[in-house]
Amino acid sequence: MSWSSQTTLRVRFLAVDDVQTIVEAVRRDIDLARASLGDEFYPAHLSVALIDAVFSTRLSYEAQVVPIVERYCAHFGLSRVRKNRATLPQVSEQETISDLVRHYEELGPNGVQETIIKSRYMSPGTKILKSENVRHAALALQCMGVQTLQDAAVTSAHVIKCELVQLPGIGERTIHMFLMYAGDNAYVKGDVHVCGFVADALGRDRISPALAEQLVRAAADVLGITPRLLDNEIWKLRSGSSGK
Repeated sequence: MSWSSQTTLRVRFLAVDDVQTIVEAVRRDIDLARASLGDEFYPAHLSVALIDAVFSTRLSYEAQVVPIVERYCAHFGLSRVRKNRATLPQVSEQETISDLVRHYEELGPNGVQETIIKSRYMSPGTKILKSENVRHAALALQCMGVQTLQDAAVTSAHVIKCELVQLPGIGERTIHMFLMYAGDNAYVKGDVHVCGFVADALGRDRISPALAEQLVRAAADVLGITPRLLDNEIWKLRSGSSGK
């Protein structure tokens, strides 16, 4: 079943008026004619998408996350973004998740931390370094046989989510970000920006991340765009950023 069909079914269980209110708020506040996804949504390697997603949570993207991803790519001679956004790079041109795991084995966790990451950001709610959680998530993906962007495209997003969510500090928002970077159009992350946008549109003090995600997905379906594109435009609007 396509993301569009799934969203249409979900709409039946949402208040139609609420969905329409979100649609109207999007049309009022966002110029959909200029909507676009940034470079981070077109990674050249699944390993890059994973690092990007793990570090994105609760950090300033441009100031704190991008330098880490770029240092990783520069250190190992990788392109951060694929040349052709319309197609995935050849498997032979990609760094695999096993390559990422091997970097940790060769340099050691401290080596990766001190040489490349150069930060001590912790995963939310834990004392686990985000750099260490990159390794944990990579090992989980490796065990699943998810090595490349092509593997991520043909592996059930639900299966990936069920495996990664077991890791302390790897929450749903991080996983949704990873899936979105890897090319899944269906996901929205119920972060502070999405929840704030939906709550303000509905005139509520707050709204749960799960409901906010459902309403944004349903609104995207009505608007004829993908949920991840709408999520990104809401992020740009609420964060005051021109890029993710």
